[in-house]
Amino acid sequence: MDISCFFVENNKVYAMKKQEKLLIKQRLYQLEEQYSQKFIKINQSCLVNIDAIEKFSSSISGTLSVTLKNGYKDYISRRQLKIVKERIGI
Repeated sequence: MDISCFFVENNKVYAMKKQEKLLIKQRLYQLEEQYSQKFIKINQSCLVNIDAIEKFSSSISGTLSVTLKNGYKDYISRRQLKIVKERIGI
């Protein structure tokens, strides 16, 4: 699968495929259930493909963000941080 992430923008769900956004008719929670093996929820509005993760970055304020191989960047919420660490193996 070459989709790097699913995200919500303006109450619509999109799939990021390389550099293009594709509108998806499913809700984010449905995608999370369907692709739970390959994708991980990093915040309330974003699922990322584990294979597409390039690096993690932390800021001075203590927030952690993830950068994908296609350049997409988003933050990891404190609520999801423990789950992300367990899934990635940190």
